[in-house]
Amino acid sequence: MLVLKCTDLGKAFGQRWLFRRLSFTVTQGTSLVILGPNGSGKTTLLRLLCGLIKPTKGQVIWEINGIKLKPNQVRSLIGAVLPDCEPYEELTAQENMELVADLHGVNRDSVGEWLERVGLSHARRQFVREFSSGMKLRLKLAMAFVHEPIALLLDEPTAMLDEQGRQLVSELIAEKKRDGIVIIATNDERDVSYGEQQIVLGKNR
Repeated sequence: MLVLKCTDLGKAFGQRWLFRRLSFTVTQGTSLVILGPNGSGKTTLLRLLCGLIKPTKGQVIWEINGIKLKPNQVRSLIGAVLPDCEPYEELTAQENMELVADLHGVNRDSVGEWLERVGLSHARRQFVREFSSGMKLRLKLAMAFVHEPIALLLDEPTAMLDEQGRQLVSELIAEKKRDGIVIIATNDERDVSYGEQQIVLGKNR
């Protein structure tokens, strides 16, 4: 059983606190939606949960069956769509996917399957610099899923997507929620339904 525990979590830049005194638990098979206006710290919170940055106060703990995981173990379990996880624009979609697959030590055979799943099989040989914003987001989703993560962290996953793209995101989230953890940061009210739990940032700092 995978569990994420955050206790008295806070992050400040200089004298400015984005958020503080956050405590919550997310267990395998459930999901969390992080809400708040732009600048409230949603992306920063996701980066803390991924281990990309450290909190100013509090702790982020990932456990499996009560055993605390080390940072390198956590990274292998997480798939993330974040500003930190942009594809290389000078590479093709196929090359970006193969790079991520190699980094995670998974078979490249899954690359084609995921490009097809996100609707980019026709553009697999196309350079990412030629992609629209929606196509880039679809590629980032495929890159996040290629190693079959048990935890999925998504920053504004439906932004810049048409209705067909939103349906794709809904399907992927539903599948991952069955046996994993899903955490979504958004300011789109339509995304609230993705999570059993909610955190609202920007109210009290």
